[in-house]
Amino acid sequence: MQTRREPLNKRVLLTYVIVAAALAVGFGGGYWYSHERGGAAQAMPVLGTAPEYTLTNQLGAKVNSTTFAGKVQVVSFLFPYCTDYCPLIAAHLVSVERALAAAQLQNRVQLVAFNVDPAHTGPKVMAAFMRQYGWDPENTRWQFLTGDPDRVRDIVTGGFHVDYEQVPEALAESRAEAAEKQGLYSPPPEVENALAHAARPDYDVTHNDSLVLVDAQGRIRRIYAEADRVSDSDLVSAIRRLLQASR
Repeated sequence: MQTRREPLNKRVLLTYVIVAAALAVGFGGGYWYSHERGGAAQAMPVLGTAPEYTLTNQLGAKVNSTTFAGKVQVVSFLFPYCTDYCPLIAAHLVSVERALAAAQLQNRVQLVAFNVDPAHTGPKVMAAFMRQYGWDPENTRWQFLTGDPDRVRDIVTGGFHVDYEQVPEALAESRAEAAEKQGLYSPPPEVENALAHAARPDYDVTHNDSLVLVDAQGRIRRIYAEADRVSDSDLVSAIRRLLQASR
């Protein structure tokens, strides 16, 4: 297993970065309410409009965001060489799909993930990552998307207000040590990732581990700060409410 340390605690500092960005573009109090109390809150205010794009999926096919119209989107942000939260989120999304199928909602929901390492990992690696944690890449109810790095950043950071940063491993170690002394760093869980073990990248990609719900009209309605900790039942309940409201 490859040992990796985060340059900063994603669960603390990057959350503040995302909140600040959201406030700057006008998400305001609605964003904070949903972000902070998403599991318990019943109201789901409109927080913004999801970006439009054309990107490439895990099969190498072009995908336009307009094809998701009429469906609720469950949006995540993943690093294929990650050895902590991303594999947990990927496995959780597989579980969510099973819960949606049990509720007979799977055809009304689209899982979407953005590759936050588009410069180094393409469709082949993305498909292997999905397969590794229990998903058949041929099943496009989950679209793992990538593209030109600048375009991906425009969509992820500019559109969804999720920040990410590629950090050299040596700098990651240095930052981790400094942050740990300040009480801002806690070691993440270690999860086996055969892709990372084989590639042995000399960098990490830190990012906010958000899960974003987009309604059938393409509007951002809820942002969960910790994607791997949202229960299947809470997520299915929120999706069901959005689908009912779209009728």
